Amino acid sequence: MDESLPMSDVETTLSDDRNTFRHNAEMKFARALERRIVRDEVDEQLLPLFIEEANTLYPRIALTLQAWREQSGTDIQLGDKLLRILHTLKGSARMAGAMRLGEITHRFEGRIADAIEQSCLDAALWHELDNYLGRIRNSIDKLADGEVATEFASSAAPAYQQQILSKSARLPFGSVSERLYRVVRQTTKELRKKANLELLGTELILQRSVLETMTAPFEHLLRNAIAHGIETPEQRNLLGKPEIGEIRLSLQHEGDEWVFKFSDDGAGLDMARLQQKALACGVLQQGEELSTEQAIQIIFKPGVSTAPEVTEICGRGIGLDVVRNEISALGCRMDVVSNQGQGVSFIIRLPLL
Repeated sequence: MDESLPMSDVETTLSDDRNTFRHNAEMKFARALERRIVRDEVDEQLLPLFIEEANTLYPRIALTLQAWREQSGTDIQLGDKLLRILHTLKGSARMAGAMRLGEITHRFEGRIADAIEQSCLDAALWHELDNYLGRIRNSIDKLADGEVATEFASSAAPAYQQQILSKSARLPFGSVSERLYRVVRQTTKELRKKANLELLGTELILQRSVLETMTAPFEHLLRNAIAHGIETPEQRNLLGKPEIGEIRLSLQHEGDEWVFKFSDDGAGLDMARLQQKALACGVLQQGEELSTEQAIQIIFKPGVSTAPEVTEICGRGIGLDVVRNEISALGCRMDVVSNQGQGVSFIIRLPLL
């Protein structure tokens, strides 16, 4: 240690060292948990339809990859086309419960996106992408043969993973991914809709208690987005949208806050129904027009729902009330943005703990 340093600088240096050590330890922990087990949870009704779709998409993936490689990756439009096809396959796989194939496709997609961003399209990349292509073909064939599988994302043993979980008070955001994917899969099946959930910032570490508290609101937001936001495949086709709706949940660090952003590409708030609800509960008088700000306030009122009937998924008007209460208990702030025909976004700001 440099003895000429003032004591305040010494303390700062030691503090920085401790913070660096802690950050490195947390990153190692996050990587260890990324070695999670991916289990297929196949829906027997959806599987035949998915296999038919997958066998249609696979040749398109192979041909597009071949054409892109023949141009040495110079045609970025081909790369973007490949990403779109993979994204479709990933969403369909997850909806059918083919989680292993969804995970492989997600990595394939991520590898391409990274290569494009870094402008690193070398021989090693093409070899790696060929391997992913082979794994996709193999997974489709196994599903067609009725083989439901468990794949280890790495060689870590389940007992070791459980040991890590039981000893730590901090978890990566991605540790709840399977639970959230399951909510999407079950809700879309029940409502006969199609949706893909995209999670970003899964490597970031949160206090376990915070993550456990936030998971239930995320589940309510997912069900709400699918029930009230994402249109049916037929409606989306008429609107010129892809028939698979997109839901995105991201986590990032901004200043002294964690910022969760939840968004969908659905219809946005149902202003006509909310106008009726506002009149019924006395928020508006006859002849008054409901503003977007008023609509946002109404959706969080207990008992308010735009669903035409009560089902196991929606209609009682308690989902968003639970969301507000849960996140308020953590000291969070929430902003809501609705764009008619384009979807709703919830931005949740959580102070660093």
